[in-house]
Amino acid sequence: MTSTHFSLYCHSPKNKEYLRHMIETAGAGQILESNGLDNLPPQAVNGSDVILIEYQEDRPDLDHWIEKIAADPKNPAIFLYLKEISTNNLWKALRLGVKECFTFPIQEENFQQAVARIMARTKAHKSQARPTQVISFLGCKGGVGTTFLVANTASLLSQERRGRVLAVDFDLGYGQLSYFFDSHPKHNLSELVENLERLDKFYLQNIIVPIRDHCFLLAAPGRLEEAEAVNAGHLEKIIRYISEHLGFRAILLDCSHRIDEITLKALDLSEILVLVTAQSIPALSNAKKTLELLSLLGLKGLEVKIWVNFWDRQHELTQADVEGFLGQSIAGAISCDYQQVGFSINAGKPLVEGTPRHPICGDLKLLVENFRKHDLIEAGNGARWQWLPRILRKK
Repeated sequence: MTSTHFSLYCHSPKNKEYLRHMIETAGAGQILESNGLDNLPPQAVNGSDVILIEYQEDRPDLDHWIEKIAADPKNPAIFLYLKEISTNNLWKALRLGVKECFTFPIQEENFQQAVARIMARTKAHKSQARPTQVISFLGCKGGVGTTFLVANTASLLSQERRGRVLAVDFDLGYGQLSYFFDSHPKHNLSELVENLERLDKFYLQNIIVPIRDHCFLLAAPGRLEEAEAVNAGHLEKIIRYISEHLGFRAILLDCSHRIDEITLKALDLSEILVLVTAQSIPALSNAKKTLELLSLLGLKGLEVKIWVNFWDRQHELTQADVEGFLGQSIAGAISCDYQQVGFSINAGKPLVEGTPRHPICGDLKLLVENFRKHDLIEAGNGARWQWLPRILRKK
């Protein structure tokens, strides 16, 4: 039981001490954090296995928080400590998604058995869980809208509530992903690199920024001199640790449009590369050069998908022209509306949240549709996850 990690939230200092004593004397595990009910975190990402709460009735905010945390099976289990256990309380706890309820005095054996049940379920869930999928987004040149696609893809995936999604800004010197979410993170990749020896779940909760329900951000360094101190080895260690230990459904890497050691490391860590280009000869020329380089590199296991952003159906370059120039098929296209896209970027709100009925949002939803379908495939069937379907409709 010593491997079980608890987060403790109480209204009364007396009850907080009682519950702390119960955990310690029962040999149930260790307490990672202990706070009052007014200090509930917005997301449960601190590496706890169990959240133990001194429940207070007539607190709609507490009920909402419990229900939100319990809705995600990857979050810690929730135990309640109640003043009394009534039929109404039990029904309410069940409806909120609570796993266990206790009242004073807690029987040590009952508490140990409850923790053992939760840990057994957690172990079984982890043994069946799919590995985190890592997807890189790489623009063939600046200005093709790569970061826009990353932000909106992250938002759409998180809205499905099938697991948490992490967007990581791999454009170390000039990354602007945080602006697309109107986020102003106090911490970023450079701080994480400076503290690699502290790399664990509890520490990462202070670095990874929750920006939406089920959606998180790991920002690029804030200054150029900080970016210079980050190398590919640092990033490999960070992304591999997050992939293996934090249970994200997907990690989206927003890469620079330069092919440098950082970008190459992103590709090495990824299963899928979304190569973003535009409906212009300069952009397509760069995309072709990138494809040639990737062929020379021979990155095994990397599936490359070409997406054309800002697609104009009236443009002189047709789908056949684009595919003929590149020498291979494209996976799909995102419609063009510079004005609406500009509004969403300047507002710091993904288009799929601000204007969800816009035609571009339809294209973006089709982009992630196959990802949702493959979540339903059983893990044991040996199939490789593939998403980003061919969606460009021939005209």
